[in-house]
Amino acid sequence: MDRTIRVLFVLTHPVQYFAPWFRSIERTCPELDLRVLHAIEPTPEQQGVGFQRPFRWDVPLTEGYLTRFVRRAHASDDLTSGRFLGVHVGEIGASLRQEQADVVVITGWQSITLVRALLAARLAGIPVLYRGESNLDAQPAGLRGRLWRARTMTMLAGYQGYLSIGNKARAYLQALGRSDRPIFDSPYCVDNSYFAAQAAPWQTTATRMAARASLGISPGDFVTLFVGKLLDHKRPLDVVDAVRQLGAGARLLVVGSGPLEPELHRAAARSKVALTCAGFLNQSELGRAYAASDCLVLPSERETWGLVVNEAMATGLPCIVSARVGCGPDLVVPGETGWRFPVGELPALAAALRSVRDQIEQGHDFATPVRAQIAGYTFARATEGLLRGCRAAVLAS
Repeated sequence: MDRTIRVLFVLTHPVQYFAPWFRSIERTCPELDLRVLHAIEPTPEQQGVGFQRPFRWDVPLTEGYLTRFVRRAHASDDLTSGRFLGVHVGEIGASLRQEQADVVVITGWQSITLVRALLAARLAGIPVLYRGESNLDAQPAGLRGRLWRARTMTMLAGYQGYLSIGNKARAYLQALGRSDRPIFDSPYCVDNSYFAAQAAPWQTTATRMAARASLGISPGDFVTLFVGKLLDHKRPLDVVDAVRQLGAGARLLVVGSGPLEPELHRAAARSKVALTCAGFLNQSELGRAYAASDCLVLPSERETWGLVVNEAMATGLPCIVSARVGCGPDLVVPGETGWRFPVGELPALAAALRSVRDQIEQGHDFATPVRAQIAGYTFARATEGLLRGCRAAVLAS
């Protein structure tokens, strides 16, 4: 195509991982005229849902690309994951039409606002691309599973094409999407260079010891890191038990907050596990924690992707993830960049941790293969897939 395509992303609110990608598109892809429509700008209290504390991200969320908010946040707006009616912005359709987009990108139907945007685009005759996180792990058993498949197939039929964030997402789209709708790879990614730069000052021998000392960690400890909200489905208590099985010289570093925090402390005390809780750390503060650690564990029973794995790998850290973590097949190469284990199988998790510890003690360098693996998950690749999808959608419309 020889003309610029105006592409409009519709999101319920600004997302710290999307903003740097949008800036990258603006800088590097003149073929796309990018616009972003955010339904609301959440308050610090609304942003902090799940973390149990108000905050604002300390990286720019709306700079470097064209964006606008549909309306101010209401006190009733709720960003809790899974709340379909949590953010209901009835004006989204009118705002979408005002943008006069050639293509609209929507991340799914987890919010009524996104469903309304999809319907508005369809009624206006604007092709819509899907770029969501869902995968087949989310399918319930029995009758609920059959109903889930029927609803998913109905919703996916409303899109003219699909952007796949990874292997599990592609399998989901191939199984449930329309067979006549194209799928383009647009992998999930973070700003690798940003996270590498945040960790780098702490990664010399001296500064790494200083980072550990600042967190109350002994120089020779084997440090397992958990980063995220302390919620049941993320299973942080599994990591306590696995670290317990490592014995002396093992420590758990937890970055995050949430309702399970008191139980986490009690479990560590019962198990006599050395525990450091750093609390919530903002984006610019994470580098020190990554540099002080030996591996990241994400043991979730449901995790559509797990961008914290991208962050950790950008700093050279191997990762151990459950089989229910969506990024596992893409990023975690067993024995090279980390390990995968069946969710809830604590002996398998402990065995994976021992493998990482033993290899580190033998002088193995995880950082080189880890960084090589994550180097394939970049804004450039994500944008390439987006551009291909937009071109195909415009040609087909």
